[in-house]
Amino acid sequence: MTTSNTFSSSDTAALERETELTDEPTVTQEQMWNDKHQKTAVDWIRQNAYQRVCLQFPDAYLPHSNAICDKLKQVLPGINFFILADTSYGSCCVDEIAAAHIDSDSLIHFGNACRSKVSRLPVLYMFPELPIDLQQLFEKMSMLKDNSKDKVLIVYLDIGYHHLLENDLTDMETASLSKNLKETLQCKDVHIVAYPAVEEKDQILCNDEQICVFVGEDNSRFFNLSLTKKAQQWFIFNPLTNTLNEKNPLTANYIRRRYYYIEKCKDAQTLGLVVGTLTASGYLDVISRLQEMAKSRGVKTQLISVGRINPAKLANFLEIDCFVLIGCPFNNIYNSKEFYKPVVSVFEAEMALNPAWHMKYPEAYVTDFTELLPEGSNFIAFNKENIARQDVSLVSGRLRHATIDDSVELANTNALSAQQQALVTQGKMEVMTTNVGLTYEDRTWKGLEPALGCTEPAKLQKGLSGIPIKYTHD
Repeated sequence: MTTSNTFSSSDTAALERETELTDEPTVTQEQMWNDKHQKTAVDWIRQNAYQRVCLQFPDAYLPHSNAICDKLKQVLPGINFFILADTSYGSCCVDEIAAAHIDSDSLIHFGNACRSKVSRLPVLYMFPELPIDLQQLFEKMSMLKDNSKDKVLIVYLDIGYHHLLENDLTDMETASLSKNLKETLQCKDVHIVAYPAVEEKDQILCNDEQICVFVGEDNSRFFNLSLTKKAQQWFIFNPLTNTLNEKNPLTANYIRRRYYYIEKCKDAQTLGLVVGTLTASGYLDVISRLQEMAKSRGVKTQLISVGRINPAKLANFLEIDCFVLIGCPFNNIYNSKEFYKPVVSVFEAEMALNPAWHMKYPEAYVTDFTELLPEGSNFIAFNKENIARQDVSLVSGRLRHATIDDSVELANTNALSAQQQALVTQGKMEVMTTNVGLTYEDRTWKGLEPALGCTEPAKLQKGLSGIPIKYTHD
């Protein structure tokens, strides 16, 4: 009889496992830390009199972390610096939880950043300065002359190319990048902005008559930007390959798959609210709102916090029909097809649970869940009185029943006669439990039994030493 290795791994897997890198491009130390970066960081620390500063690096930047930390210690002796190498959820989010463990009073964040509002620590963002051939940029952009003539052109600079807004152009006759593009392409107007925006006032409103160009790679930031901003056409200029390609973020297959998951969310009897952040402002309000909408429909919710999610982690929750990921805007893991159950965003859950979205097509996709709160631009009030008692599932074709309110159900039960109530009473040999939390007790494996007070105290003994693959005995 052979044993399957599906639920186990080899003894050397932990030692041979490689670090999973993100879509960040490879950067050198000179690109991510120069004299300008050092002056900005030193002035920021001195002006605010910080004493315990955390340096958060993504995995791709870790080889340069010690050198940067040493340079700061030389310039600022007496200041305590700490390197954060393992973030709880994603490298783009500020890891305030890890910083709180060492009682830090400030944090410097390197690399990809979602710029989600933080509430516990002051944060300084440090972006690299990646090289770009401006001559190639103008040559490729000149191909858009017919498309962008007499229209508004918006150029979004990805992380790594924000320095184009600070440095004057020396190879061009004029000193403004936007002026060169406007004269070359004969545009109505040209806006060059950094993405993500430093402040909300720096954001540009897009419409269906504008041409948008993203200077960077086809990464999660472009995915987020192109979904949330309306434009007539989207283009990507990749400075690494000097190519300009047209991109359509909302393909037909993508739209069909997301609406299929929304219908699966409507069919769900149990929703798993996966907390993908503990620092973004407003995540507790979103959790309360989702719980309220689910409860009004008679749908049970389970709050889950497992750090970085993957298919193996979420597969442990067999009773949950659909997961709702509450994370930062750049966390587009819900687009993965590897999960066993659907994983939807907060916006998709809002469309499924809020009756105000019924038969309403959104003008733009929403990835920032704070926009769905009362202060947000895409907020729609929730009224449980508008929930349809019966609805037909577009996936299974079956009739869905929504429990509007507990008082309504109680009144219906009281209206039944004694004979009718006897018919609906559950039998003694029931195999289903009404409480989702109790179903975990029916699992075959439940871990160690506490058996408090039933066993004698064990004697203290010297433990094992070494690595888990092979312990050594003294």
